[in-house]
Formats: sequence, structure tokens, C-alpha cells
Amino acid sequence: MNNDELLLALKNAMRGEMDSINIYQNALTNSEDAEVISFFRDMADEERRHYNYLLEYYKQITNNEEIKIIDTEDTENLIFTDNFLHRIGSNQMLFSAISVATLLEKNAFEFYQRSADQADNAILKEFFNKMVTWEKRHYEDLIKIADTAEKTYWQKNRFQPF
Repeated sequence: MNNDELLLALKNAMRGEMDSINIYQNALTNSEDAEVISFFRDMADEERRHYNYLLEYYKQITNNEEIKIIDTEDTENLIFTDNFLHRIGSNQMLFSAISVATLLEKNAFEFYQRSADQADNAILKEFFNKMVTWEKRHYEDLIKIADTAEKTYWQKNRFQPF
């Protein structure tokens, strides 16, 4: 990847991270449950960190600086209580936010995988691979939430999928 291609990839990635931030920020305003609010706030904060990592690499490239490793922060695995899953399934806006976020996270890890495959710079390749791992974890967590919360969603709305 040349610098123009890298800058375009980083811009596209920043746009995706900003979309995720907006989804999570909007979702947290649709609940009064502390656990739900905390989850969406934590997710928005993590996506904001991702955005800032991307922005730092973008600045390094646009300023013709040597690309340096950025200190990144790993996050812990999430545990979801029954109350949390019930709250998500009981609220159309929250359930929809999880659905949209799942698609955004899937798009993100696929995009980062392509970027890692195409990156010539070892530091950026490693960074993109780390992003794949993080976004894939988000995706898998959101799939678990959606699958479990869906039962509540169907029951609450008296849907019969048969």
C-alpha cells in the first residue's frame, strides 16, 4: 500500500469507528438501566480509542513521520447478566442498536483484515491485525447479546416466527 492508499484506508476506518461511536452513544440515551448505560458507554469509549489510534497513524503519515508503534490498551472480556440481556430484548431501540452495531463490527473486522493483508509496513500490519482481534471480539459479544436478547424481544412482542 502506498501512502495515499494508507491514508484512504485510515480515513475509511475512522469513519467506521465514528459510526460505531454514534450508535453506542445514541443507545445509551435510550435506557435508564445502569448496567445497559455502562455497557454502551464502555463500547463508545473503546471505539473512541480506536478512532484516536487511527488518527495518530494518519497524522504520522501526513506529516511524513516515521511510523511508530502506538501504545494501545487491551480490554477485558465482557460478562452479560440476565438483567442486561432482558433490558436489551425489552427495548426496541436498544435491540436495534445491537443489530446495527453487529453489522458495523463485522464490516470493521473484515476491513481491518483486508488492510492487514495489503499493508507493507510491519507496524501497520500488526496494528491492523490487533484491530481485527478487537473488532471480532466486539462482533462475537454482540452476536451473543443479540441471540439471547432475541428471545425476550420475540416474547415481548408476541411474534411467532413459524
